[in-house]
Amino acid sequence: MRRSLILGLLAGFAAAPAGAQPNPFKLPKLNLKGEVNYTLAGDMKGTAYSAFDGDRMVSSSNSTTRMMGKDTKTSSWTLVTDDSMYSVDLEKKKGFQAPNLLPHMAKAYDGLDKDGKSRFHTNLNEMAAMFSRVFDPGALGASAEKKGEKTIAGEVCEEREFMGFTVCTMKRGPRIALQTAGSLVCFRYEQTATSVSLNAPPGSAFDKPAGVTFQQDPMMQNPDSMARGFVGYIASKELSDSLAKAKGELEEAKAKAAADGKPTEMTAAEKEQMQAACETIKNLDLNKVMASAAKAMVAALKDAAVEGAKQGAANKLKGLIKKPKIP
Repeated sequence: MRRSLILGLLAGFAAAPAGAQPNPFKLPKLNLKGEVNYTLAGDMKGTAYSAFDGDRMVSSSNSTTRMMGKDTKTSSWTLVTDDSMYSVDLEKKKGFQAPNLLPHMAKAYDGLDKDGKSRFHTNLNEMAAMFSRVFDPGALGASAEKKGEKTIAGEVCEEREFMGFTVCTMKRGPRIALQTAGSLVCFRYEQTATSVSLNAPPGSAFDKPAGVTFQQDPMMQNPDSMARGFVGYIASKELSDSLAKAKGELEEAKAKAAADGKPTEMTAAEKEQMQAACETIKNLDLNKVMASAAKAMVAALKDAAVEGAKQGAANKLKGLIKKPKIP
């Protein structure tokens, strides 16, 4: 339900790397107005839509995801304003309202001292690098590393890599992602713009879905405290020490593997095998497997019962037929 919010934040970080903007939560004002239509590919197939008018952005998606032989349909709607976030599960007609955390995080970041701000960016980059190395040994691993420019749906976008995902943000509107793609273990995701209009969207595009009652998100009722906790943790020396230790252990394991003659990265063949295993899992109908197993078990029990009955009858017959006594 909050996937589009996460991807939006991801796009914001990718568009504004640490060196280009001191406070990563103070995103540039979006003066553009327009609409973007997307297609979803990978393991989530469907369509998505986004409309923007200044700092107000709305997005929706309809998709189908296959896992364990079952297709799961999801339909979501999200609205972000300068101070609030609204998210709706359109299938369940269930909505949540929460504060927009970015202004609170920007305030929390401004409250850090010089060393804290430096640690924040260092730790964020280290986390991104380690995330990429753990989940994709072949990933470059650099936070918001610029990879070049592309033209998608008639608009030029700047592509960056961030935590194993590539995000191509529109040059004329760096908060608008024209393409987001990546994979995490068995899940592959890609969202690509099919059309872009820079005409003002109709006011109805921002109307909340009918028949939905919005509840306050209980997890986000203290935004200042939550923002301080999050930003403070990313900027903490404790996290720096933990990341340094984890990085050392990762390097040590890699060196040991190399010394033992073991590969430190997956080969192309191993990646193909892993993907094949993933596809098997996605298409494995667990209900059918369990039904077949249950059917086989019932058949086995029936056979055992029949065999037991036959054996019991034979024993009873033996008891009735007495051997003649030999004088």
